[in-house]
Amino acid sequence: MIYRRTSVFFLSLLCCVSSTCYAFNVTFINPGKQGEHFWDMVTDTMQAAAIDLDISLEVLYAERNRVQMRDIGIAVTEREQLPDVMLLVNEEQASDSIVKAASRKGVKVLMLLNDFLPAQKSKLRTELGPDWGKVMLGSITPDNFGAGARMMEALLTCARDIEKTAPINVLMIGGDQLTPASIDRNEGGLSILEKRPDAILKRLLYANWNQREATLLTNNYLKWSARNQITPHAIWAANDPIAQGALNALKQHNLDAGKDVCLVGLNWSSEGLAMVKNKEMVHTDGGHFLAGAWSMVLLKDIFTQAILPEIPININFEMQAINSQNLEQYQTTFGHAAWGKINFRKFLLHNKKSMANYNFSMDALFTSVKK
Repeated sequence: MIYRRTSVFFLSLLCCVSSTCYAFNVTFINPGKQGEHFWDMVTDTMQAAAIDLDISLEVLYAERNRVQMRDIGIAVTEREQLPDVMLLVNEEQASDSIVKAASRKGVKVLMLLNDFLPAQKSKLRTELGPDWGKVMLGSITPDNFGAGARMMEALLTCARDIEKTAPINVLMIGGDQLTPASIDRNEGGLSILEKRPDAILKRLLYANWNQREATLLTNNYLKWSARNQITPHAIWAANDPIAQGALNALKQHNLDAGKDVCLVGLNWSSEGLAMVKNKEMVHTDGGHFLAGAWSMVLLKDIFTQAILPEIPININFEMQAINSQNLEQYQTTFGHAAWGKINFRKFLLHNKKSMANYNFSMDALFTSVKK
């Protein structure tokens, strides 16, 4: 199969360019499309961190094709010059064959954003046997469950301000039914609904992370609601493009987001930030695109032996909400994707401190800005 190789930032192991020597190299198989805002942010922040930390980085896009992602990953393991570490995303649970190929060549693997589900991990461990511990460094993932729950809590608070007495009618639009991040995010939102007898889940639909599909799904939901004399109060969207699609449908039905129907999303995208600024959306959760940058920090600490982690590593960092209270500070500091302003060396651990001392918070981001 022919695949497209794009956005490569690669320098050979131990080569020196402009007096900079790279002690190790990393290949990231980006499952998204080049030009897709979220996955480009993952790449851009990862590249900014790699430059700060003197890491050789290669990025290959799989264009949201799970078969292509598998083929690209396996092809990397068949090169004459191998990377020291491969960063993989278990998008649609399709990374197991890449890990098997990496284990045969002794290439280390760090899972990013989406780890293996428990049953999938158990099967891989059994199949690889002792090689599992040799190949698998572990994972660095965002707390999608916590984000989903926080989104639902904020959404219901907003909806209760609009609807004072009646039960709150909720539409949830998830990303997909296979990706671990999507599953966890949905379960977080559902966990809050289970505790709220004053809120009713009317529909749980899936838009494949797509704005156009979200518009169609929301449009159909609003028509169904009207036919059944149901007042829509709240829409939980798994990401900002889905939220944008829902907003489009609300406008088509002459409903004002933020006044008639509350809306929440996730990604910290420019579109999501604009919706928060316009009071059309409660908040955009996220910051998880920085997982790529945090993986660079972690690998630097491991390779320089600043920490001696127990393998496999399991870092699950908290995402955070951008709302009307912190929107201006975020846009002023990092507007126009100014990731080069961040000094990623400030996030490194020293003196073999525990990984529990990593601080990947928004406040830490603000204080890390280069003077």
